[in-house]
Amino acid sequence: MKETPIFEEVFNRLLKLPGFWVKLLIGGLLSFVPIVNLFAFGYLYRLSRAVRRSGEPVLPAWQDWPGLFQDGLRFGVVWLGYWLLPILVASGISWLLTCVGLSALTNVFLLSVVLLATVLFTSALYRYNMRKDFKDLLDLALIARMTWMELPRLVVPAFVFLGLVVLLLPFYGFAIFAAFLMLITYTSLRYRRLEQHQSTSF
Repeated sequence: MKETPIFEEVFNRLLKLPGFWVKLLIGGLLSFVPIVNLFAFGYLYRLSRAVRRSGEPVLPAWQDWPGLFQDGLRFGVVWLGYWLLPILVASGISWLLTCVGLSALTNVFLLSVVLLATVLFTSALYRYNMRKDFKDLLDLALIARMTWMELPRLVVPAFVFLGLVVLLLPFYGFAIFAAFLMLITYTSLRYRRLEQHQSTSF
């Protein structure tokens, strides 16, 4: 996509890709089962790399299952460090706030952290994809700068991500896989455009 990616257009193009619903069904079912969900993680990892290479919304094939598992471990490292860990820390802080009588602040605080962590995670995943070097994940300042740079344009997609997860919570496997599929596609296109068309160096 040479033009600036627009979230609604990217979402609509994803829905129209051949095999979208079948691939979503496979990923959603795999996401329900711990350990097995690493295959779904691996698919999302390959999705992020494919979108970065092509500059278009694409859906990789479900193939090379041993490789998918390995890619799922890579995705899991980024997910644990930049999405789950901040949320767990925020949950602990929220508990402390409740203990000191500031429970009114906990929901707003926790929601803000979840949204920020979601964008932070996509920044970290894109950064890792550039060289497939875990050392790049230690550059917290650069990843934070990438996140801050794109945050105004990623707030709405992050809210949609959260809304999908909450709305489809009883079907959490499908909710998480579909939400990440949508968000990773859009953010990968955003960061790819910045990487190619701006002087900003990642």
